[in-house]
Amino acid sequence: MASIKIVTDSTADLSLELIKELGIEMIPLTVNFNNEFFADKIDISPNEFFTRLEKVDELPKTSQPAIGKFKEKYFELASECETIISLHLAGKLSGTYRAARLAADMVEKEADINIEVINSKSVSLGLGFLVLYAVQANNNGLALQEIIEGIKERIEASMVLFTVDTLDYLEKGGRIGKASAFVGSLLNIKPILKVNEEGEVDLHSKARGKRRLFRKLKSQVEKELAVREGSFNPRLGLVHGNALRDVEKLKEELSGLAEWDEIVVSEISPVIGTHVGPGALGVIVV
Repeated sequence: MASIKIVTDSTADLSLELIKELGIEMIPLTVNFNNEFFADKIDISPNEFFTRLEKVDELPKTSQPAIGKFKEKYFELASECETIISLHLAGKLSGTYRAARLAADMVEKEADINIEVINSKSVSLGLGFLVLYAVQANNNGLALQEIIEGIKERIEASMVLFTVDTLDYLEKGGRIGKASAFVGSLLNIKPILKVNEEGEVDLHSKARGKRRLFRKLKSQVEKELAVREGSFNPRLGLVHGNALRDVEKLKEELSGLAEWDEIVVSEISPVIGTHVGPGALGVIVV
């Protein structure tokens, strides 16, 4: 019997192929296009999602997995392992973590299983890199408490920045006013959003035009690396919403800034894409 199994959700932005290869269990969130429901990344791919998104007037809605989905998965794994490490999207951004925590409490009362539910306080590859670390640490034979401490260390060291190509989706989602979106589009202003220490999204800064945007993102990564603490080499994650050309240019800018343990380029999940729109870019350092 495997001693530890790793569970996460679809906002980790890990490819389905990698998830299967590493034996990770994924619970998908849900995307709702006018009462058509899709399991995130399973029933609808990022490419299909962004193609559809550009054709609708009303933004799709997203929802967390039901507690029952977590209970079902935890009970299934209880016969295969002694401990589950369940890593999830920031609790301030979604009820996913809370649903997992409630399900774990119920299952632990009925099954002989220890479930460690962890709030990543992050999103996208900020979560995904924690999952990859947990898998690697488990495969290397680290004890449970060592793995948990390693995850916490990486949560504290992580930086997640997002930028959007257009303010329209933030405006449609009610996050900025129509006037701000209109002026921002006229001036070609690109907001840079940052996931803070508590797992909330803040407006970090702005840049006018992509050239300045890339310079500002590079500068911020350099600043982050200069003050970084930790006993491990950083990983660089680059994610995009149907913007492969831009993310490849960004990779060229950032790849030489450090001896990265790994550089991962991935697509933004449909759930995240609902809130940032096509053309979005993310830079993650963990």
